[in-house]
Amino acid sequence: MTLRITTITTRYDHDEDRIRLAVADAGRVVRVLWLTRRLAERLVPALVQGLQISSEESDTKPAEVKAAQVYAKLEARLARKPGKLVVADQAEQGRVHEMKVRNGSNGMRVIEFHCKGLEMAELVLKPQEMRLWLEALHLAFVKGQWRLDIWPQWLQTQPKSRLKPRP
Repeated sequence: MTLRITTITTRYDHDEDRIRLAVADAGRVVRVLWLTRRLAERLVPALVQGLQISSEESDTKPAEVKAAQVYAKLEARLARKPGKLVVADQAEQGRVHEMKVRNGSNGMRVIEFHCKGLEMAELVLKPQEMRLWLEALHLAFVKGQWRLDIWPQWLQTQPKSRLKPRP
């Protein structure tokens, strides 16, 4: 049996030093999946790989590729629909011990989370949804003070203030 995730709330938990994925399916079955640093660091490159905009296909310069990535990230933010947080106070919990990432149709990515004692959980994301979830994962990495060198520069780019500090 598989839990097909329709809603996910991602945050870093300081006490556990892990990423907490509160997930729910369409029937509102709720689980908490704990993602360790080791697995999260393996997951990021696999997810980012499918979103890379290549400069090899044309005469595109690296700065243009980065601008295209930042634009795609902002476009995903604008398209985001407000969602409800998954409340998982009394939910079954499990530590993810294995993940599988595969390509689905139309650019979708399918992520399987395997936990001992729980049914497999499956998350299917469109490219825009993937960008949003990667931002949430990145924020968890920042809060946990985990390594950031695995993240592409375009994902780390934050708008800079035009105001200059006063002397």
